[in-house]
Amino acid sequence: MRLGRPAIVLLLLAAGLAGGVLLGSRASTARTAPGVTVQRGQQVYAMYCANCHGQAGKGDGLSGQSLPIKPQDLTDGRVLNPLPDHFLFTIISQGAQAVGLSPLMPPFKPQLSDTQIQDVIAYVRTLAQPAFDPRAALPIPLKREGPVQPIFFSHAIHAGSYQIDCQYCHASARRSSPAGLPSVERCMGCHRVIAAQGNPEVQKLLGYWERKEPIPWVRVFRVPEYVKFTHKNHVQAGLSCQTCHGSVEAMEQVTAGLTGQGLVNDLQNLAGMAPVPNRLTMGWCVECHRAANAKDLGRLAWIGSPPPRLTRAEPKAPLDCVNCH
Repeated sequence: MRLGRPAIVLLLLAAGLAGGVLLGSRASTARTAPGVTVQRGQQVYAMYCANCHGQAGKGDGLSGQSLPIKPQDLTDGRVLNPLPDHFLFTIISQGAQAVGLSPLMPPFKPQLSDTQIQDVIAYVRTLAQPAFDPRAALPIPLKREGPVQPIFFSHAIHAGSYQIDCQYCHASARRSSPAGLPSVERCMGCHRVIAAQGNPEVQKLLGYWERKEPIPWVRVFRVPEYVKFTHKNHVQAGLSCQTCHGSVEAMEQVTAGLTGQGLVNDLQNLAGMAPVPNRLTMGWCVECHRAANAKDLGRLAWIGSPPPRLTRAEPKAPLDCVNCH
């Protein structure tokens, strides 16, 4: 059987596509096969990283011993595992200063390709104890939002990676209306020792300490002046900070996101569409109070992660106007 020119062209095109798919799948398999990228990453690590981080990744390399900040122990999975791959990629490619850490960890983008950096990350993941589970990594956004603060304080590092409890810094939340901001003294309690030298952001903190000035943090979360909100009642009821503030432990730069009244939301309400209320609006709070009193917090799935949980057996969330206004 003889094929016409159009049929031959179609067959060649199909063969080319099939070949491309097969080649692509082989490349993908080779790229993700166990031991392949890790082996290359180990070679790159030995050449560029071991001098500071040590052959076994314990932060005991010869070149790192003279640094004012000890290189990170890459075997400590408690600290490293919460950080997703793209966060480590930023540190390696742009330097640690890009995420608010010390510039003593320089950028390696000029020396290493993207593939080599990914290989190094794959190798470093094998060093962690406990073992790295990508499902447990923090959902740190690729793009930072929210106001720029006078000091690059990363909640992803402090509350996420090092898992410092929110109320260690915001100690007023459990006993008063405002959550409060940590004093310079509270920050210096750690940073007199930790990264006391070698980190420009900590040097800014030291400057406020020496001048006896408070840090002029830019406020992120606001409620209207006619609203009275008490942190103490909510914390004592067992509500997590994330219920209202979102996953702050995954934020490098804190943002309130979509909070407060919104025109689109208001128009949908007027049209009888019953939209999900914006975070930190009256409708949002009232729905949570109603669900708490009905012991049916499961219906608040739209609040996001994590779902609210209460420790009080008999919650009494007020619904009368005078409580908040």
